[in-house]
Amino acid sequence: MSEPTASEVQAIVRRLAAALDADDFAAARALLHDECVYVGPTGILRGAEAIVGSYAEASAWAHRTFDEVRYESEAGPAEGGTVPVTFTDYLLKAGGGWHRYRCRQDFAVGPGGRVARIVHHDLPGEREALEAYFREQGIER
Repeated sequence: MSEPTASEVQAIVRRLAAALDADDFAAARALLHDECVYVGPTGILRGAEAIVGSYAEASAWAHRTFDEVRYESEAGPAEGGTVPVTFTDYLLKAGGGWHRYRCRQDFAVGPGGRVARIVHHDLPGEREALEAYFREQGIER
């Protein structure tokens, strides 16, 4: 299979980010290579099923824990088969107000046109602010 063009790579990653924003995990799964690798803050996940399961588990926890949850994403330009996406989570706990958490994930698309590697990056101060919000709201992970 041929390498996808920069515009194809960006379109693939945008579809994946939109699927994750919508909690459409079947659509997200279809865009991941079976042997995809996710490098995250707590370690490495291998395989599309494990990765989609992790995203689904995190979203299910958020929906159980908060009174309202909204997700947004913004994809940057493709560079060498990789597209950075900034994800923004809006979390509302009644009486505690909204909290906005942002992170970046870099998505590398392989020759088959599916995402083969994801690398998570915490943005400066975001993780600490999220943990402080959890403490203020009495939320345990």
